[in-house]
Amino acid sequence: MMLVLDEEEIGVLECIKEVQIECGFHIRDVIKKAKAGYGLSRSTVYEIVGYLEFHGLINTNKAGNREIDESVAYFVTCQGCGKNIPGSEYVKENGRPMCEDCYLEGHQKIKFADPVAVRSKKLFRKQHGFEGTDGLTELQKEIYEFILEEGGATPEKISTLFKLTLQETMNQLAILRHCELLKWRKMGEEMYMVPFDS
Repeated sequence: MMLVLDEEEIGVLECIKEVQIECGFHIRDVIKKAKAGYGLSRSTVYEIVGYLEFHGLINTNKAGNREIDESVAYFVTCQGCGKNIPGSEYVKENGRPMCEDCYLEGHQKIKFADPVAVRSKKLFRKQHGFEGTDGLTELQKEIYEFILEEGGATPEKISTLFKLTLQETMNQLAILRHCELLKWRKMGEEMYMVPFDS
């Protein structure tokens, strides 16, 4: 059976890792940390430590002290994409566990309304003699061609069609906007990306 920990359980486990010394840890130190850091009550910490002991993640060593058993695998559910990831591979963002991909995606946002990016992209393209789709990746060319054929599309539609996350789609569209190939236009109640010269 796969052991998947929730946010409170992860918090208690992190508190244990902080207070554990060579000979193990004392529950009172974990309670102090969990109360200060996560607002967890004493009874909740006892309950979670008991749960972790039941599943073998915490055991009693020869000296009679509790300690983490590093050989026991556990998983964490990414709050971004919902995938279960190994407990040693998650990143915490604003107290929420995330996989590395979701973390990076959240920190690699390309701004749309960035006059400096537009200017630098225009200069770069001019210096290299790029026109139209010259210098774009294959994905960017495909997205641009699709929008040209359709006359416009929402980021959600592009995301679904090209099997990208919404943030990946927004990054690609931002680059096309910086190249002055696409722009925003409100059509009805929704915002569409349309060809720049339309």
